[in-house]
Amino acid sequence: MNYSYLMGINNIEKLKQNNFEIKSFGNNYGVTFDENRIELFEKYICETLENGFWNEYLGKYKVFIFKFNNGEIKKYILNKNNEKEILKLCCEFADYEFESIEKMLRSNSFYAETYYAKSAIDDTFINF
Repeated sequence: MNYSYLMGINNIEKLKQNNFEIKSFGNNYGVTFDENRIELFEKYICETLENGFWNEYLGKYKVFIFKFNNGEIKKYILNKNNEKEILKLCCEFADYEFESIEKMLRSNSFYAETYYAKSAIDDTFINF
């Protein structure tokens, strides 16, 4: 499964029409989707994300999609080689100094209740 906390999106209807699992958080959304919908989700993000926002989704990989103020889009799959660059972009886009990507993501209640809770359960069963 993949999990994304969506901000900077005005129209969530396309995801609803394609049966993505969506939970509202005021003007933001928690979205859950399986592997076979990644391409559709990424296309949706690139088309509808407002300039100056980013989106990430967490699953097998942690994927970040940044949409700059000029409309340019950059996609990253988090790894040790690009972690500092991604963190720098997150801080710039949010105008906030995050200590680390991991702490930033873990502090999000949607991810804590879904992605990280599932990871803890999986780790428990694997290590049992």
